[in-house]
Amino acid sequence: MEIALRMEIGARRGEAADYGTLGTVFEALSGYDKAKEYIEKALAIRIEIGDKQGEAEDYANLRIVFRSLGKYAKATEYIERALAINKEIGMKKAVVIET
Repeated sequence: MEIALRMEIGARRGEAADYGTLGTVFEALSGYDKAKEYIEKALAIRIEIGDKQGEAEDYANLRIVFRSLGKYAKATEYIERALAINKEIGMKKAVVIET
């Protein structure tokens, strides 16, 4: 289902998933500005709907984007948020720290 249709019918969780997917695709293609834009859209929706697991995943994905941009302090901030949320919801193995 495309994002426009999800928006039209109010499928917020699916909309967030689509934006997150677009973000990870752009990250893989080194399109970091677009990746950041889409992941931040996904994150905003997930915060709005209370999807904590998705929120943690988006913070972890933003960490990858900012690490790739050489913004290590911001990357650290995002992975710490992801880890805190995962701890809060009991996800012990949800975030993998890359070196």
